[in-house]
Amino acid sequence: MDDTELIKQKINIVDLISGYLPLKKAGINFKANCPFHNEKTPSFVVSPERQIWHCFGCQKTGDHFTFLIEKEGMEFKEALEVLAKKAGIVLQRKTGDKKDFKDRLFEVNLKAQEFFHYILTKHLLGKKALEYLKNRGVTASSVEQFGLGYAPNSWESLTKFLLKRGFSMQEIIASGLGVVSKSGCYDRFRGRITYPLFDSKEKLRGFSGRVLVAAEPKYINTPQTPIFDKSNLLFGLNLAKTEIRNKKEAVLVEGEMDMIMSFQSGFKNVVASKGTALTEGQIDLLKKYTENLSLGFDMDLAGDSACKRGIEMADKAGLNIKIVQLQGGKDAAEVIRGNPAVWQKALEGSVPIYDYYLTSVSKRYDTKKPSDLRKIGEELIPVWAKITDDLVREHYIQRLAAFLQTDEKIMRDWVEKARNLPQKSYASIFTKKMEDNIVTPRSRRDLLEEYLIALLLHLPKDYNFVPNFPETLFLAEKWRELYVLLVLYLDSISFKSTSFNINEFILSLPKEIVAEVDRLYLMELDSKLMDNKYWKKETDGVVSELKKALIKASLQKLSLEIKNAQEFDKIEVVETLNKRFRDLSVKLKNF
Repeated sequence: MDDTELIKQKINIVDLISGYLPLKKAGINFKANCPFHNEKTPSFVVSPERQIWHCFGCQKTGDHFTFLIEKEGMEFKEALEVLAKKAGIVLQRKTGDKKDFKDRLFEVNLKAQEFFHYILTKHLLGKKALEYLKNRGVTASSVEQFGLGYAPNSWESLTKFLLKRGFSMQEIIASGLGVVSKSGCYDRFRGRITYPLFDSKEKLRGFSGRVLVAAEPKYINTPQTPIFDKSNLLFGLNLAKTEIRNKKEAVLVEGEMDMIMSFQSGFKNVVASKGTALTEGQIDLLKKYTENLSLGFDMDLAGDSACKRGIEMADKAGLNIKIVQLQGGKDAAEVIRGNPAVWQKALEGSVPIYDYYLTSVSKRYDTKKPSDLRKIGEELIPVWAKITDDLVREHYIQRLAAFLQTDEKIMRDWVEKARNLPQKSYASIFTKKMEDNIVTPRSRRDLLEEYLIALLLHLPKDYNFVPNFPETLFLAEKWRELYVLLVLYLDSISFKSTSFNINEFILSLPKEIVAEVDRLYLMELDSKLMDNKYWKKETDGVVSELKKALIKASLQKLSLEIKNAQEFDKIEVVETLNKRFRDLSVKLKNF
């Protein structure tokens, strides 16, 4: 038995997922609201029998490993290690296994962090940097907790240190710590305070470096590497995620110092985005822990187009967005250092994003000037058009109409026109949303075929039944194939007088249809169907409906053929087709 199967045996999937969701018993399964999309009615089902989960809303499905991969953004190897530790299993290592290249990049980052931290806290070269942090209000405890460091103002000190510890030039460059040069490479971070960039699982993926003296650029970051993508990281999430879950809210600030000073002062649900333009990756990270987001940036977000695009994406992802309004244009770090109570008051007084937009235009424009009225409309109507919730959009249409002293109907028409405009930025986001979340509408026949298979997979206990209708009743090839295999299995257990066993049946299936079988087996059916007579009556009814649907489809096809034959004056063909049409009509009537 391999590690993955052993882990599944040791860890009950219900216990695992219960650590993330409030599961409730539903028949033989458990249910909850899906953690991967917004829903009011629970459609996320966990099967203790099959040790799998499936969402009937967003159609995601999987086991222990895929749940962690989806929920925590882990790679399979990470999920394997986490679950092995939870199960108390020592993972098997194959002879000759070498460390993954990515593992080496994580290791070189950790070793670099040790170097930077030592220079800051123990070496004379870091004295000025340590004084700077102290003057900014950062405590010695925070320096340790966040692993802050200092990169000496030299070209090769880190590179030489890492080479002596067995890391190659290739690894130093690939990690982003070194920059390629004629002689090999030189240090990327020089004369800068370093902020280690940990992901939510405490893996060190890169660094941010801030200059001590006035120079450009003020900040530099690790470039894109095999383990670092700035757009998929939130500084401090590893420390703040628990409090974010507890408070059901995340406060997003711009810089590392804003986050550190907030955390240090007791505001522990704060993370930093390293810029005001929210990315899809950062939004996905936040969605794992909360649906409520407050933005604490020291700028007018209404005038920043990149930031507004991020807010639009966050709105479409279902986040409730508020704005923390800071007085005097100070950033969070300065406000907290001056008086934490001011920051507390600002957080408590945060306003919904669309109220903030209205306040922003009221400060910048004069509604008595026609030219300013036009500018307000040009700025806000496209924003209002992208509000996804109909009720929220209607509320702010009324607010904007009152603000501009304009008839609500006129304002509503303008917003509706803007909603239909082929704006490139909006269209690309909307298209992706459609592709990701909208399921193609299915016919009643498609649903009946699935339901019939689901019924056959939920035979009442100790009830022997072998269906005798032909596989041609199913139009979908996958259901035909599955039905044939199911009949063979039901026939075999009927002969042996044994009960239906889903795990035994699964063993006889091709791998490519196992997921579909699991999905239908997790479908919640009426509890009455546990009774033999009710189940048989329901099954016969569905079979009858499908047979009628076949006849109706044939009649529709014949009708088109008759019209075509009449068009070309094929009298004999028309008579033959009409006879077949009448016969089928009588057959349908007699059902």
